[in-house]
Amino acid sequence: MMKTLLNPWFLVFCVLWMVFYAAKISHHPILFLHGHFTDLLAVPVVSNLGLWFQRIFAGKRSIYVLKPGHVIFIVVYISLVFEGFLPKYDPQKYTGDWLDILLYVLGGLFFFFVMNKPVVKTASRSSFN
Repeated sequence: MMKTLLNPWFLVFCVLWMVFYAAKISHHPILFLHGHFTDLLAVPVVSNLGLWFQRIFAGKRSIYVLKPGHVIFIVVYISLVFEGFLPKYDPQKYTGDWLDILLYVLGGLFFFFVMNKPVVKTASRSSFN
């Protein structure tokens, strides 16, 4: 089940997010990329963590993949929280943006069609063949 967290896309997206975060806290933000690229990464990262959680804690097997409704729920939830609720709650810190919602949708599509794959175990080959 650890292979879910070792998905190369997931690892690259997490490293990119850490780079953007480090740039932000060091007061050298990569403005356009930080503002929008992280929105593109959000749904694939959260969805992959959800897939891992399902496989580990909900007793699903490694062949389990998230259904379209699960990914749609994640996209809608993240959109409502980050583009609807938080900008109303704290408009100084958060702004709602339709482009961000589009990026969440694109990230959801990327996760569903590229990352949301069963883990296939490879048979180990003996050197005594």
